[in-house]
This record gives sequence, C-alpha cells and structure tokens, in this order.
Amino acid sequence: MTRGLYIATTGMLNELKRQEVVANNLANVNTAGYKRDISVSKAFPSLLLKRINDPKAVSGGFEVDPRPIAGRVGLGVNPDVTAHDLSTSGSYQETGNTLDLALFNQGFFVVQTPSGERYTRNGNFVVDTEYRLVTADGHPVLGENGPIKITGSQIDINQVGEIMVNNEFVDRLQIVDFAKPYDLAKMGNSLFIPTDPNAIPERVGTVRMKSGTLEMSNVSVVTEMVDMITVTRAYQANQRVIKAHDTIMGKAIETLGRVSV
Repeated sequence: MTRGLYIATTGMLNELKRQEVVANNLANVNTAGYKRDISVSKAFPSLLLKRINDPKAVSGGFEVDPRPIAGRVGLGVNPDVTAHDLSTSGSYQETGNTLDLALFNQGFFVVQTPSGERYTRNGNFVVDTEYRLVTADGHPVLGENGPIKITGSQIDINQVGEIMVNNEFVDRLQIVDFAKPYDLAKMGNSLFIPTDPNAIPERVGTVRMKSGTLEMSNVSVVTEMVDMITVTRAYQANQRVIKAHDTIMGKAIETLGRVSV
C-alpha cells in the first residue's frame, strides 16, 4: 500500500529537480555563451513479483520454485545527471565591439583561472588595466603563446583568431575542442571543465570566428515554457496519486478500527 506513496513522492522530487533546471535555463536566456541544461532521470530497479501460495515441486532432491512471475513493479524515479546541450549553437548578436568574438564552429576559448585552465563559448572580452585580454570576470584569455597583451588602440581580429594591434601581429587565440565534449561540466559563468582529469584538449584546425559578434545562449523560450507546463502537470499527477492513497489508507484504518457489537 505504502509503495505507491513512495513512488509518487520520488516522482514529485524528480519534477522539482526538472523545474529547477528549466527555471535556470530561462534565467540565462540572454547570457552569452550559455548552454542549455537537460535533466536526465533514472528509474530505480524494478522488482519481480511472483504468485504466492503455489506449491513447490521437488526434483532430484532439490526444491524448484514453479511459481510463475506475475510481473514487475517499479520503485520510482530519481534525477540521474544534468546534461548540457553543447551540440547546438546559440543565436548570434552583432555588438560592433571589436573584442566581442563569436565562434561559428565547434570549439572553446581557453581562459586562465586561479584553479587552472577553463573553457568557454562566451567571447565577451575586454582589456584590463594590465593590458591583458580578459573575460568579464577578469580571467586572462590565452593565445598560442599564453596570456594576450594588447598595448595599442587599433585592434583587429580576423576570422581565424589572429590578433593585430596597430597593424602588428600579436598572437593567435587558442581554440580547442575535446573528443567527448559532452563530458564537460559547468563551472559557472559559462565556463566548462572536463569531467575526466586526463582529457586532453585538441587544437581546432580550422577556426571560423567573427569579431564584433557574440554567441548568445541556445535556450529556446518556447521549448522551456512547454517543458515547464509538462513538469507542472506531472507534479500535479503525482500529487493526486498521493491524495488517492491517503484516502484509501484512511478508509482502511477506519474500517479495521471498528469494533463489532
């Protein structure tokens, strides 16, 4: 009897997690370089149900259970992982700012953080007080020769990531990719890190980049709103299951508690 309550409860908790993911996607719909999260659920192992009160046969001195399997019963569901949609590009928005960069193929910019190298699709860069090309959070952007220094006023960045300052070549932006990009984990602020510490980033051979443009998030408001409605209805359905079980259990207790006169 109570199994149904537990199953419905796991369903409600799972929908709450899905709702958090959808809400976070909607909150980042205008965040440059943001990649949509996808909540992946996993069912608990099911149990085999057998018929009871059937006799056991004895064969060759061994007991054999001839009871047929009545079926399987599920034990609920729980959130498994939160995946990231890295295969879909976001929309592109022209800004007119030379230091805003957008990648039009696979790959990531490389930035240096206090915790090591991180990877991002957010090309919203600026020059800091030390004349370094950095992210909006102050992390240095890496070129093929390390952190990039920009000391002039006339800056040009071509479609392969070569940086020219006052008509002189400075460096080329380091653009890398991974054999299994779906194994990247989010670190916040549109930064990614490989889940496998042994994963080696590979240089992207052919880079397609545009200056004065930003890649926005790949979140579709319509898709997320549909998912939000689906989550709400699934949550309400589990609520109704719990209410039904509560009613049944209440009647059972009331009936069993009566004393016959």
